[in-house]
Amino acid sequence: MQTFFVHGFTWLGALPGHEMEQIFAARLVMIGCLGLTTFSIHRIARHFTTRRSADIAVLGYLTSGFVLAHGASFRADPIAAALLTTSIMILLSTRLSFWQMVAAAIMSALAVLVTIKSALYLPAFLAVLIWRIEDRSAVLRIIVAGVLAGIICASLYLWHASGIRIAEGNETAHNAKDALNTTLLKSGMFPRATELLSWAMFSIPQIILVGLGVSARGSSRQVLLLMLFAAPLFAVVIYRNAFVYFFPFAVPLLMVGVAIGAQRLDTSRRLTQLVVVMFAGFCIQVVQTLPDRAATQHATIAEVHRLFPEPVSYIDDSHMIASFPNPGFFMSGWGVARYRAEGHPVFAGIIAEHQPPMLIANKTALAHTMDPALPDGTAPVLLPEDHAILRKSYVHYLGSIWLAGREVALTGVPVQLVLPFPGNYRVEADQPVQIDTSMVETGDVLAVRTDPVKIIGPEGVTVRLIWDTGVAPSAPGSLDRNIYVGFRMLSL
Repeated sequence: MQTFFVHGFTWLGALPGHEMEQIFAARLVMIGCLGLTTFSIHRIARHFTTRRSADIAVLGYLTSGFVLAHGASFRADPIAAALLTTSIMILLSTRLSFWQMVAAAIMSALAVLVTIKSALYLPAFLAVLIWRIEDRSAVLRIIVAGVLAGIICASLYLWHASGIRIAEGNETAHNAKDALNTTLLKSGMFPRATELLSWAMFSIPQIILVGLGVSARGSSRQVLLLMLFAAPLFAVVIYRNAFVYFFPFAVPLLMVGVAIGAQRLDTSRRLTQLVVVMFAGFCIQVVQTLPDRAATQHATIAEVHRLFPEPVSYIDDSHMIASFPNPGFFMSGWGVARYRAEGHPVFAGIIAEHQPPMLIANKTALAHTMDPALPDGTAPVLLPEDHAILRKSYVHYLGSIWLAGREVALTGVPVQLVLPFPGNYRVEADQPVQIDTSMVETGDVLAVRTDPVKIIGPEGVTVRLIWDTGVAPSAPGSLDRNIYVGFRMLSL
């Protein structure tokens, strides 16, 4: 479910460089999707207004909240927005020849396969049908296009699903029910009120123009069309996942109201003032996004590939190192909620079976667990059993990177130290100590094959055994632990 888009990006893995370079290439594709969305906004607005007003609609979209930062994100949203707005543009403004019907059907079907949130655009398709209701031929062709879209969607889904091995409990029906309950039915009112308020603050001129557009003299059918075009944005009332990246997906059709409002003001000074405010808001967003917040991500990924030239199993929040196998679950807010509801610890089994030598504490759940300053007894995000085994199985290496190992403070008597799993471990100690039958010092590498190891040394000496990657460690403090600083929210 919602993995069909992978077919369009299989080429990414063949590109040179690591994940950051590949995502850069993918975002170039997303910029193309953003361009297609803006083109469709202009064509739809042009159907109702003058070219100048349609130009302002495009400007309104590009300068509205979060489009600069997230309109070309490597997510399903820009793809779906481009497909849906283009499909609506074809159905609304063309004579619907056979090939135009097919194009609209294919785009609608692909949008649904890319993300189930495309269903939020259903009122907009109804608006097109209502708008063209007096043209019976067009209405019939729109209905045929809708039926054709359903057939194409079902056929492509069955083809796609036939090539996937589905884990128990991860079936489409189960996921769809879970998605409905989590994102809509159990979210309460305005679950993302902060994001909505931030979007509104960056989009005040657009909101004013939409208000003028809705109240402009025209048919009741036009008012209904604008209201239905705004339906994806109205979903923020109950939609849990209306994060900042949702708004560039939700508001393209709303810009038709901006065009009608701009035409109502025509050449008045008020319109000029609103356009100036649009540019001012855009400049604020530019200032907010100019700092290079990706530097730590780039450095972290580069360090991972330096430590492990060949892929190894590892643990992190969101599969950041795409070329490495990650046997853990996706630790989004939704993913963690499902994991906690099921109540089954998972990491003891993962460590025993997959022996991942690395953990990246890149977001909330793992960063909380691996925080060395976390007081004992603090309620963890992960289940207590998982929290405990991760803390005793990994030691801090650099930045957000943790490696398999253990640390112990000697008390003057032999200590039995249990390591996460057999392998080569590098010794870090204040002074030479005895491990099993050998005297070792900092920098020595032990091939640990038995469990546990016995450590003998003076009282107060701290000994750490950390997974040896075969390369020299980087300088301490050369990486920041906060990888995603500033990513989720632009703030005033």
